[in-house]
Amino acid sequence: MPITSSSSQSFTSFVNGWLTRHRYFVEQLTCASSLDEITVEEQQSLVTQFLSHCLQYYQEKSAVVSLAGDNVFTFFCPPWFSSYAKLILWVGDFKPSLVFKLTEASVDDLTRHQQDLISSLRSETRRKERDVIRDYALVQQSVADPPVMLAARRVGVSEMVDGEESDLEEAMEVLKSGMAAAMNNADQLRCSTVGKVVEILTPSQAIKVLRTIGELHLRLRELVGLEGDHE
Repeated sequence: MPITSSSSQSFTSFVNGWLTRHRYFVEQLTCASSLDEITVEEQQSLVTQFLSHCLQYYQEKSAVVSLAGDNVFTFFCPPWFSSYAKLILWVGDFKPSLVFKLTEASVDDLTRHQQDLISSLRSETRRKERDVIRDYALVQQSVADPPVMLAARRVGVSEMVDGEESDLEEAMEVLKSGMAAAMNNADQLRCSTVGKVVEILTPSQAIKVLRTIGELHLRLRELVGLEGDHE
């Protein structure tokens, strides 16, 4: 079922609203990271709210991707990302293991136990990243290798016979379905990685990391960044 124009506009509207709320949360995280009188309970509440806010984006995106049809390819190079952001995309968004670099840059008081847990999680995440890329590559290969795709390259789609056109359409459906699955798997890994890192940290440490991640989200998704793309 192809994504409709209204669905596309609805998601773009959602992203706009999400970014507005996101800026507010980043401001709250920035303030909380510099306040001494904030309680642990207040810190934890802010952490929970921010994680829920980020999860909402990926849940909404997953719902739209599942209905995207031909437009599923759009999510691998989203128009709501700036040109710079598109250069560093990994399966349509930030690479999950980037979270560990952001953690190291944001927190300077990790205990030895925390460092060991994060190191173990980093290894697990990188293994899962390889799994996502492997499955994604297998989908592309399974579609690119069959004779029907070779025929399409040789004579062009317009000169293919009816049976070949039908096979090509079927192959493209397999590709779109596989790409949607790869996108969802990558997004799940992004979310779970952030969540597991936060579980290792104290609330005050988590606020520092989430503020940095929040700023990254803004740089990647800031719609006004598109204005500079057309100058």
